[in-house]
Amino acid sequence: MITNVSFKDENTMILDLSNKRSFYIPLDEFPVIAALTSEEREDFEIIDDEYLSFLTIDELYSLKELIG
Repeated sequence: MITNVSFKDENTMILDLSNKRSFYIPLDEFPVIAALTSEEREDFEIIDDEYLSFLTIDELYSLKELIG
């Protein structure tokens, strides 16, 4: 389950999970997220602990999709 989302830098998103694991996600695999501004990246919602949505784009990302 996703507990937190943060960004290491412009090219890397960090997903923290409830099992204390963290995944570093290269954003070149997710160009729509990569194109977001710093402010837009902070405007997200975790849905049902398994999905990530950024409120300025019409995309829903599953945990499975994000961590491959």
